[in-house]
Amino acid sequence: MFERNRFIISIALALLILAFIGVTISSFSPKEKSEEYFDLETAYKVINNYNVEVKDWESAENTLVDLNYWYDYVPRYDKVSNEDYDVNSLQNKTWELIIKNQIKALPEIRKCFGEYLGDKLKSEGYKVKILNDERNKIIVFTHDSFKRRSSLEKFHVSVVNDLRLLGFKQIRYNWYELEGLEDEKYIHYNFKDLADNEVRRFNISTLKK
Repeated sequence: MFERNRFIISIALALLILAFIGVTISSFSPKEKSEEYFDLETAYKVINNYNVEVKDWESAENTLVDLNYWYDYVPRYDKVSNEDYDVNSLQNKTWELIIKNQIKALPEIRKCFGEYLGDKLKSEGYKVKILNDERNKIIVFTHDSFKRRSSLEKFHVSVVNDLRLLGFKQIRYNWYELEGLEDEKYIHYNFKDLADNEVRRFNISTLKK
């Protein structure tokens, strides 16, 4: 009787050990990738191979369109369960690539935007200059109408949103007679600039047309 009970207990223990080993092995075995993972992996490869080349305003606009597309596309995976480690890990890597491309592109985009505004406003007597320091974050507008505060503020309202989204941190206004002075004089507006590594949607006026 005792021998039979010991035999039964031995078999039960052996089954428990086998079950434990099976669960342990399965927990370390590769999991089947989800559809979301493969979808995001395709986006990751595209972004990883993206060539940031901003040489004029047309290429700058195209880059902003791409940044906006990624901004809208990647968050679709925010609702994926936290348990889906593969998807969440790849999502983080994808955001890192987007930030890397954005940091590289924005200084040149700001420079090209200044050239675009200069060409657009030249016929109305405006001059636009981007100061090539601090990652092209300071823009200078020159026009005689800025002598009148109401004209300056009206112009400021028309450009400030685009400039803020593109990461400018200061806008300077002066008029032509001030340019001849030995000491640089201007009216300026500072605002908290959006850091180049802060991912956002670039809802600027030229992309809405």
